[in-house]
Amino acid sequence: MEKKSILFVCTGNTFRSMIAEYAFKKYLSDKKITNWKVSSAGITAEKQKIDSKILSVFKKKGITIIKHKQKKLTKKMLNQYDIIIAMAKNHFDFIKSNLNHKNVFLFNDLALNKKTSIEDIIYSVNGARVNRSVIEKKIDKITKDIFRKIPILFNNASERFFLFSDFVNGLKSHRNGYPFTTLYETKNTISFMSMDIPQKEDGHILVIPKKRYADLSEIPSHTLSEIINSIKKIGTSLSKNHGGYNVILNNGADAEQYIFHTHFHIIPRNYNDGIKIEVWKHKNISIEDFIKLNKKLVKQINSD
Repeated sequence: MEKKSILFVCTGNTFRSMIAEYAFKKYLSDKKITNWKVSSAGITAEKQKIDSKILSVFKKKGITIIKHKQKKLTKKMLNQYDIIIAMAKNHFDFIKSNLNHKNVFLFNDLALNKKTSIEDIIYSVNGARVNRSVIEKKIDKITKDIFRKIPILFNNASERFFLFSDFVNGLKSHRNGYPFTTLYETKNTISFMSMDIPQKEDGHILVIPKKRYADLSEIPSHTLSEIINSIKKIGTSLSKNHGGYNVILNNGADAEQYIFHTHFHIIPRNYNDGIKIEVWKHKNISIEDFIKLNKKLVKQINSD
């Protein structure tokens, strides 16, 4: 089975991301889960020692062997991991803006569904060192907080990145015991029912590539062709009992993609079924601006 992978990112890679890496590894070890690659990195990773208080908390958690080497984050490194976790908002912004990596999550977003940061330790203020006992209390609190959140983060990350791969590899049920049933299958695709079914309709079908691709742009042409043919076949079948259907793709976190295994939604429709697809406000734009936007997009599309 292909390994799953996760990378935690902070500033120096000696505190927050390092703690998350070791806490995640400890969780995997305790649960006897072996098919994960786990690491951490820093956006600056300036040479710095691990605080002795962190090692003390680790020891109480049963982690006595620390073989940590600071790593500076690179774009190449980002492409080697399935899941990128930023420990704070500034790390999140750096990865998206400076390294142009779209699909990155805040630690607390995956663990608590809150877009908040794991705070850093301030060792000095205006040149004056902070009281050591205050620092140790904060380190103890933050370290234990990260350890406490890891099981939740693991479950949420597993669902949002690997649930569909698990179906392909033999998982028999959705969460809450709903059975996984293959509706249609080709060499490289599989189609099945989502649990999220509109109240006035009798289905909501997902079509996915068997191999996990987080983004539409990653899917090979031959697999994409199979996906389109599957949508066509299923849609034709649905049209026998429905007035039509919607085909929807949420591509990227900013487009509200929830599970990072590219998937197309097929939603059967009938007149006045109460389902609202077009709910955004349309932008008022002049003819001149409309023409300029068209020219801009033509140039952009043809340059890719």
